[in-house]
Amino acid sequence: MATSYKKILFFPAIIFVSLLVFTSCDKDNPDKLSVEKSYLHSLMNDVYYWYKEIPANIDPDPISSLYDYFDTLLVAKDRWSWMISGEEYTDSEKGVYLTYGASYAQPIDHYNDYSVRVRYVFDNSPMSEKGVKRGFELTHLNGTPVANLIQNGTFNAQLNNNTNSFTFKRYDGTSYTFTANAREVSTKSVLKSMVITADDFPGLPYPVAYFNYYAFKASMLSDIETAMAVFKAANVKELILDLRYNGGGDGAATQMLSNYLAPASANGKVVARRKHNDKLSSYDTQTSTMTIVSRVNNSLDLNRLIILTGGGTASASEVIINGFRPLMNVLQIGRTTYGKPNGMYVWFYPEDEEMYPDFVFLPIAFYSVNSLGQGDYEDGIVPDHQRPDDLYHDFGLEEDWLQSALTYISTGAWPEIPAARSTTIPLKPGRRIKVDEDAKNYGVYKDKKPL
Repeated sequence: MATSYKKILFFPAIIFVSLLVFTSCDKDNPDKLSVEKSYLHSLMNDVYYWYKEIPANIDPDPISSLYDYFDTLLVAKDRWSWMISGEEYTDSEKGVYLTYGASYAQPIDHYNDYSVRVRYVFDNSPMSEKGVKRGFELTHLNGTPVANLIQNGTFNAQLNNNTNSFTFKRYDGTSYTFTANAREVSTKSVLKSMVITADDFPGLPYPVAYFNYYAFKASMLSDIETAMAVFKAANVKELILDLRYNGGGDGAATQMLSNYLAPASANGKVVARRKHNDKLSSYDTQTSTMTIVSRVNNSLDLNRLIILTGGGTASASEVIINGFRPLMNVLQIGRTTYGKPNGMYVWFYPEDEEMYPDFVFLPIAFYSVNSLGQGDYEDGIVPDHQRPDDLYHDFGLEEDWLQSALTYISTGAWPEIPAARSTTIPLKPGRRIKVDEDAKNYGVYKDKKPL
């Protein structure tokens, strides 16, 4: 390569973080900003997947922000590359966030319902402590109907206040109101894990595992190990892997999950390998840039892997779907995935400040493909059986996607799609709240692998 970069981490996915976009104060120090721009341009010229297509003749001098300069270097089709301040990146890596602990969406798809529903709740968060569950309807913020806030475009801003009064409607239609403060919450990588038998769901021919995996976190590998030990002891023959809200994460977690789920016939086979630009192409054939199955104690012996997906299924999650299809029987249920077939290396600036960097750059550096060379799913991966996300029930046996998968295992037939509901919040078409996957930096897959 033309330039030597000392600090590099392998990053094939997306980091779960709420990115705050702000203008760099470097405009007050033009010499420093000029050095940063020069470094960034050299970096992009070496590692960027589309480096040959970087717009020519860009005059960096009038650009007052490093963030703005980064954007000028991206090709038109690139909706995945991003940069972040060092402080934000460090906080995101700790898995600690200032939050109320719940995610929201509207069941517009199929149901045509614009009410605001809880998608999931983190344990040990302000919302879980108040008894809020997936499927509850958020009707008021600080006494104002959320319909009004959505209509005037202030819902997300209100939700981001550090203190709010919330009014929720439970499953039975009763409402309750409480005040809560946002606080730091340590997230977990698993939202729910359970073994389901014929006693729980009549007709099942054998035990089935349900594993709702929220994020591929290298610091939370024990979450995988704990669940797999339980599944192995129960002798499960199918696993329902719920990735509907999983935006990806760390390559170490991807590797571990592959080791547990792949069948014995796939041991030693490639789940994913990476294709780089011509300057980095020597890494395409190195095993260090591949995910290769290496079964371990408690690896499962599955007849089939069933994966639940939606628009929030991205990056490392898509690597699992794409990578496992040539290796075993995979059945995908839900909606089309996010569409992020590529990944990044993580670059710290200054190079010697990995612990406390000023900036972190994540330009697309490679595409991920499976053992058959397949991987061009920029428009997402389409499921074998399509169903709308059920935002009316908590995760478990009453939730439509899990219930549908269990019904198919038991009978070989799909249940009917649930009926549409009358919206409780009549809104203009197209008016919806922002969700996690709307963030520019959505979708992560990282790996500590020096070049």
